[in-house]
Formats: sequence, C-alpha cells, structure tokens
Amino acid sequence: MIEKPKHDAIEKEVKKTVDLFYKGDKLSEFEIDVQRMYLSLKMSKLQKYKRRPSIRYKVRWTLSDLNRYQD
Repeated sequence: MIEKPKHDAIEKEVKKTVDLFYKGDKLSEFEIDVQRMYLSLKMSKLQKYKRRPSIRYKVRWTLSDLNRYQD
C-alpha cells in the first residue's frame, strides 16, 4: 500500500511515453490543417497516377499516410 502512489506515477509516465512514441507529439490546429492538406494533395496525385501512369504523378502511399488521412 505504501508503494501504490509511486507505482501509479511510474505507470502514468510509462503510458505517456508509449503514447508519445506511437502517436507522436500533439499537433496544433494549424499543424493538423497543414497535414490534412498535404495528405489530400498526395492522395489526388496518387489518383492521377492510377489514371495516367507517369513518373510525374508517382507517390508512395503508406499505411501511416492512410491512418493519418482517415483521422
């Protein structure tokens, strides 16, 4: 019982560190808007590549991009 507060503090810090590692820093509203615009343009470029294969429109769409695009 005496070590419970210490355990809780350590557990909270571990949870925060793991969340930061997997999700990254919290973004501001401006950064979120910029990221959405970037992903939207990237997706439209990919769609153009599918219609007309040209090296000019070739992009690499990753699973990470898809997850961020869906948020």
